[in-house]
Amino acid sequence: MAVTDDCARQRGIIETFVADFENLTAVAEQTEKELAALKAAHGDPQTIASMEERLSAEKEQLAETAVQGRAAVDEYRGECVGQPLPPGAKVFVTP
Repeated sequence: MAVTDDCARQRGIIETFVADFENLTAVAEQTEKELAALKAAHGDPQTIASMEERLSAEKEQLAETAVQGRAAVDEYRGECVGQPLPPGAKVFVTP
């Protein structure tokens, strides 16, 4: 029972990382689009710099989430042998 409970807990953690990763990806993609439009319109250099800084922070957070997700998937695979990965977790699977 303890292994099953632990696997369920780990699945929940992975599902949270998947949701966070998907949300952060969408946010970063939107910021990239806004930044491209601002540059195309020759926007204010300070605004562009600020948006570039924001995008950089978003990408850093996305990378951190990916590392944490990979670690969670690796742990799950090691402890929950034979159990399927939660939906969307394949994004964290290292080849």
